[in-house]
Amino acid sequence: MRGIPKRAFIYALLFTFLLISMLDRINMSVAGSSIAKEMNLNPTELGYLFSSFLWIYILCLLPAGAMTDRLGTRWAVAGAVSFWSLAQMLGGFASGMVTLLLTRLGLGVFESPTNPCANRVIREWAPRSERGLASAIWISGSLAGPSIGALLVSWLVTDFGWRLSFIITGLVGLLWVAVWIAVFRRPEQAGWLDEAERAKILAERDIASTAAGAQASIGYRGLLASPTMWSIAVAQGCLTYITYFFLTWLPGYMQMSRGLTIMSSGIYTALPYGLSIIFCLLLSYGIDRMLSTESLRAGKRRYAVAFGCLASASVLLMPYADSMWTIVPLLTVALTFSASSQSWNFALTNDLLRSPADVGRAFAFVTLGGNSFGILAPIVTGYLVNSTGNFTIAFVICGILALVGALIELFLVRGSIGESAATPNLAPSEATA
Repeated sequence: MRGIPKRAFIYALLFTFLLISMLDRINMSVAGSSIAKEMNLNPTELGYLFSSFLWIYILCLLPAGAMTDRLGTRWAVAGAVSFWSLAQMLGGFASGMVTLLLTRLGLGVFESPTNPCANRVIREWAPRSERGLASAIWISGSLAGPSIGALLVSWLVTDFGWRLSFIITGLVGLLWVAVWIAVFRRPEQAGWLDEAERAKILAERDIASTAAGAQASIGYRGLLASPTMWSIAVAQGCLTYITYFFLTWLPGYMQMSRGLTIMSSGIYTALPYGLSIIFCLLLSYGIDRMLSTESLRAGKRRYAVAFGCLASASVLLMPYADSMWTIVPLLTVALTFSASSQSWNFALTNDLLRSPADVGRAFAFVTLGGNSFGILAPIVTGYLVNSTGNFTIAFVICGILALVGALIELFLVRGSIGESAATPNLAPSEATA
């Protein structure tokens, strides 16, 4: 019986990396009603507070991508998590909306390297035969964070107050950094990695480079010239809007529209997020088994992304759900396929990107596209709830965007990213292992 490959530990680190990132984000959502009560905020003001993290996060994405390509992932990740954890802890000491908003802006600055770093690690560590699964394990952290966070933060807010919840979730990140620094290396430098596994990773990790020759760095100018790059980024935006709608407003929907307590809303938020982790991993494992190397090189993974977008449109049925027995399955389907589609879209970017030297920049751009849409979800939803008193139009917007994302993947994602006749210029080595 084959054992679990040691690179699975790297995937587990990526999973917890994103889990902690999302835990720190959903803390605000779960504690929102308590914060609003203490600071006398209405839904519109709360929506701005929810989205404040994204304002500067978006502005920092492109510099963060370039920084990741230059510094390497080991120290970029360690620095990012350390500083965002400190910002999270400071949120527990905020005296009012302005000071709390400033700590959320700090969180946004230092979480901006998250996606570029994680996808660069996947590019470095994942053989082509499991790149989709590696991306799914990582993106599942975005489901586990809200699932665990909804329960943990609900309990902390109920029993100890919202301020302590910020301090404790910040401490979790600092503890994780110690583990990351101790064990993470590139596969070429990881002393704990078997030689046979190292050889497999190095031989199979860069399918695009193997297919067309490793291309020289094209930088942001070259990426912006690619229609495929733009199409992937916009489709990611359609999916990210749904993600941030649920991340910021799902606990509030449970409390405001369904009359649940903070603790009950935490349980019913955690349940669909938890179930979607299992389904996301199973689906991604199956997709990796179905697609051949030739299919990956040809960008056929886009069909999986399009199917996931169509399934995510099930959120259109949410206004018609009349009990938690129907709400939980609908949420599970929507969360499963929106998260899976995002992970497959990231993997598709890696499939089509010809230059390993541009991984950080490419994923910063995809993430920028995603979050340019995502930043609107908390604000738009806040206005809609404030003016209509319900979430019906908010769910409809999510469903329409999912359908738009499917059309983009099917008809606009064509060709490779960064194809050139330039002399090969491979990715720089990791800084100080």
